[in-house]
Amino acid sequence: MAEYDETVVSEHDGIKELDNQLPRWWVILFQLSMVFAVVYMLWFHVLGFGQGQEGKYADNKSRAEAAQAARQSDLLASMDLGSPSTLGEVLSEGSDIYQANCASCHHSTARGLIGPNLTDAYWLNGSEFADTMHIIAKGKLEKGMQAWESSLSLRQRHAVASYLYSIRGSNPPEPVRAPEGDLIEGSDSPTYNL
Repeated sequence: MAEYDETVVSEHDGIKELDNQLPRWWVILFQLSMVFAVVYMLWFHVLGFGQGQEGKYADNKSRAEAAQAARQSDLLASMDLGSPSTLGEVLSEGSDIYQANCASCHHSTARGLIGPNLTDAYWLNGSEFADTMHIIAKGKLEKGMQAWESSLSLRQRHAVASYLYSIRGSNPPEPVRAPEGDLIEGSDSPTYNL
């Protein structure tokens, strides 16, 4: 057993502070941690060889974004964006998006409020599905229609346009807006342009 030096360094209120040596294993561990800290600082912060938290975060984020873009492109490739969907989940999503974003101007039944009636056979910007997709994406600022291209994904815009096609000819009671635009015979039928 190691002998301790009983040399008193200071004494206060009956408490003696002795000048004991630290255990050798503790001193070696402390010295190794100091060496590690210096090497770590040089490697990561001074020389920039290692990848820090910011770099790992950026890498993980870019990998996640690439995976999300790949899933999105696979989904879009499997969808026929040139024609309206008749799938229940797509129409349900379109209805939810419509109610959240479009109903304030076009009414919850699409009979028209500030914006035009979307259920009749009169069309301001064309009655084809591509026209509907375009007007949702680009808007019509002079008429007060905002562009949704930056707010809604292509899939979401397709869902809304598909929903609008599904409610054509629903003839909601008491349309608020008088017919506007060109009369396109038969375009108020849900099967028009399918």
